[in-house]
Amino acid sequence: MNIALPERAKGKNAVVLSQNGGSNHNDPHFLSEDFLKDPPRLFITAEDNEFDMQTITEWQDEGFLVEYVPMGSGGEKYVERLERAGKKKLGPCESYGIVAYGEAASFLLEHYHVHANNDLKLRLLIAYYPSRIPDPLGKFPSNIHALVHLAGSEVGLVKHSQMVGIQGKRRLVKRILDPGIGAGKINKLAYHSYTYNADPGFAEHDIDDYDKISADLAWSRSLAAARKAFNRAYPNIELLVDENHQGKFHTRNTQAVLSSYTTHKTPSATYFPTLTGGVGPDDLQRFYNDYFIYANPPSLNLTLISRTIGADRVVDEMHVTFKHTHEIPWMLPGVPPTGKRVEVMVVSIVSVRAGKLYSEHVYWDQASVLFQIGLLDPALLPKKARKLGAEELPVVGRDAARRVLRGMGDVEEGQADNELIPGWYSDTEESEEESDEEEEEEDGEREEEEEEEFEDEAAGSDRPNGKSRNGLPAKGKVVGEEKERRSRSKGPSSTTSTK
Repeated sequence: MNIALPERAKGKNAVVLSQNGGSNHNDPHFLSEDFLKDPPRLFITAEDNEFDMQTITEWQDEGFLVEYVPMGSGGEKYVERLERAGKKKLGPCESYGIVAYGEAASFLLEHYHVHANNDLKLRLLIAYYPSRIPDPLGKFPSNIHALVHLAGSEVGLVKHSQMVGIQGKRRLVKRILDPGIGAGKINKLAYHSYTYNADPGFAEHDIDDYDKISADLAWSRSLAAARKAFNRAYPNIELLVDENHQGKFHTRNTQAVLSSYTTHKTPSATYFPTLTGGVGPDDLQRFYNDYFIYANPPSLNLTLISRTIGADRVVDEMHVTFKHTHEIPWMLPGVPPTGKRVEVMVVSIVSVRAGKLYSEHVYWDQASVLFQIGLLDPALLPKKARKLGAEELPVVGRDAARRVLRGMGDVEEGQADNELIPGWYSDTEESEEESDEEEEEEDGEREEEEEEEFEDEAAGSDRPNGKSRNGLPAKGKVVGEEKERRSRSKGPSSTTSTK
């Protein structure tokens, strides 16, 4: 321990007493996630002397100490400047990270991939659109969490020949950029890497090559990597989302809803099947106050089926039920109440920035909702569709939502829900019998619900002759036709009914 002693204490035995009376004195959570730590230091680096300020601000908003270091002429002096800045004011158990762009990313990936160049204080290296990457089969030192975002049409592969453990000549080979696998475009390399369908520069807001979709996806991955590298606990974004839901659906408090949105960026909410919602604080206040919170029917009920939490977003899968006794501007704008009961699955994707809601995307099956309230008849097809051979619209009602509630635990092999696929159940008699039994159970449930609905609508109904407001068959008739149709599709003639 290096301690400065007064002149009179030199050469004598001295007892050093700590006078630390701060909040972390004798902290029982020392070295745990609950121990008070300084914010992680993050260095952003690229070729130019200036860099996109919005990117720097976004990292700062997430709790990082951020500094920009230009690449300059590169080389060893560049690395020395970075490492000197990184270690400055670091405590004994602290580390730093680097987010590099372009040629700076190429240089640093190659430099730190060589184990002899390892800096034990470096915990994170994120590289955006480097023009070259190190050997895809070689790993980085274990202390470095590396993440590479690739873009463009080609990339250079740097390889070094090896001879008796000695690193030999450097070779650079150009390759067409691998598009990656699946929707995530992940690359099978020895270090984490993704490919983006964008040009280099896609993550910088102040240049023409900026691509919002690719930039947002890369940001989510980078933020997750940074929190993992520095062992930083995620903010409680689940609580934030639930507080937002509480204000929307339970306490009906517009101010509570608005206070959950960020003020650092322009917040938004979009209900995509009807393209309703708002952009910016004023829009959101008007939308939620005038068209959402107080417009929902009192019977509206949400059941959370699943929740997925990421570094900067929460995805909810919800079972939603209501009786259409009020006009619902966000789901059924301009449609007067029909009195029908509706069950539908709703998916909400909430994005969080700087500890507040930034955007919400909401999706549901609008065709199913319209079918359930009697505004959509699967049998009514345009003439052009019938000429092409279509017999009806491939639409289902509340069965889809109920399938999610029921799950697949009680379903045996061969009982897939493929009733709308012509010929699926005509292959074996066994499949037909099993399907018929399941259909009878579902029809019994439907009939009970139909009786309840007709009792509710008996008083003051304005739908003569079993017709709905728009002239389509009322619910009972639609369901009756649906039973007939399904039983036809499963009969012996179903194999010849398709064209």
